[in-house]
Amino acid sequence: MPSTSQLKKLSKVYIWSIFNHAKVAACLLCLDRCHPADSLCRQCRMNLPKLGLACDKCREPFTFDNKITEQTHTENLLCTRCQKGKRAFDDCVIALQYASPVAEMLQRMKYSGHLSYVKPLTEKLTSTLEAHYADSPWPQALIPVPMHWWKLRKRGFNQADILARHVGKQLSLPVLSRSVTKSYHKQAQMSLNAKKRRQEIRGGFRIRRPIPFRHVAIVDDVMTTGATAEELCHTLRSHGTEQIDIWCIARTPPYS
Repeated sequence: MPSTSQLKKLSKVYIWSIFNHAKVAACLLCLDRCHPADSLCRQCRMNLPKLGLACDKCREPFTFDNKITEQTHTENLLCTRCQKGKRAFDDCVIALQYASPVAEMLQRMKYSGHLSYVKPLTEKLTSTLEAHYADSPWPQALIPVPMHWWKLRKRGFNQADILARHVGKQLSLPVLSRSVTKSYHKQAQMSLNAKKRRQEIRGGFRIRRPIPFRHVAIVDDVMTTGATAEELCHTLRSHGTEQIDIWCIARTPPYS
């Protein structure tokens, strides 16, 4: 029979083995305990702002009374711009609404380098994509929205590329990070309206390497007016890409 000292040693070994195999993690948002494999607790995951009722084409959220709209919702509920004419992309998948805490998570990721937010955000996008493409053909490759080399040098990373790599790994899709480049660097678009954004980005991308896929998805963190995504679509189509989808973590409210 083991002695008292031996039992104490065995109990210590047992306790430490439990902690090593069941480490306690903290939620990135509320700091409450969560499973080590998760970055957010169950409650915070449930509270992430859903997109809600939005345009069937570009996923721009509607601002009028959802209760009234849901009663008259058809298969082709389109925003004003999508009603006016054809968009450059074929499909658009957005995981969340650009509101708190998602807005803060994306801002901290982009401007402060808090890349720990990448995992929960891309997992949410992946689950949204799996539901969306349940009975539809998937894109064959992912193209992150490129960043101009000067801006990339200052920031140190391209958030769209990091998001695309995580999503590509989760879905087993190739990521073409070097196929498209940003041609020039202009002022930040945050303060510009929709018309100015389209003017600023015009001719802003260049194909660097051939893209051997008919169907691709453009990946970015936030979709605001869609000007950047559409200009990239025009560039890709001019080089033979036939079908282009847009994948983003979040969509902002309607932009003027």
